[in-house]
Amino acid sequence: MIIAGLSFLLVGCASTSSEYYSSVQRANEQRAKVEIARAEAELERVKALRSFAYSDDGSSSTAAVMALALTGSDSSSSRGSKQSDMVAPRQPESKSDTALRWASVLVPSLTHLYGINRNAAVNMQRIEADRQLSIHDNETMLGFGRLTAGQEAPIVGDSDDVLLYPRNPADEVIVGTEDDQLIFPTE
Repeated sequence: MIIAGLSFLLVGCASTSSEYYSSVQRANEQRAKVEIARAEAELERVKALRSFAYSDDGSSSTAAVMALALTGSDSSSSRGSKQSDMVAPRQPESKSDTALRWASVLVPSLTHLYGINRNAAVNMQRIEADRQLSIHDNETMLGFGRLTAGQEAPIVGDSDDVLLYPRNPADEVIVGTEDDQLIFPTE
């Protein structure tokens, strides 16, 4: 473990990629030596247990056989499922990888901010349209109020239009004589 820690320290201090790869190679070589030593020690232990298994003493022979049986199942389950402790070299990061990471952070944020800005602008336009509609409705109702009060008020028109003023038909004089005929439309 100390060797692996030192190798990671060396990897962190490597300034160029060639130094990095050489330190990874050294760490893997050290790890391989440790694994070989561990395998040799296990081989010696199994040899010793085998010699006890062939001895004349029944209890030591039984204990050695049980130890060998348990060692076989224990080593196959723990060492077989354990991942390799070899240090894998890391791919050097390019400028495009860095740009991609920054873009993955910035693009969603900027898109979200743009959406908020556009929604605010649309909402402001809707508020202004509602305000103009309310003003127009109020002016229309005021004009109807003036009309019922008998004051002259324009019903239709803007500043550029010709204003139309309502007239009371009862106040108008009918022009014509008794001999004039009214023609009604027929179906």
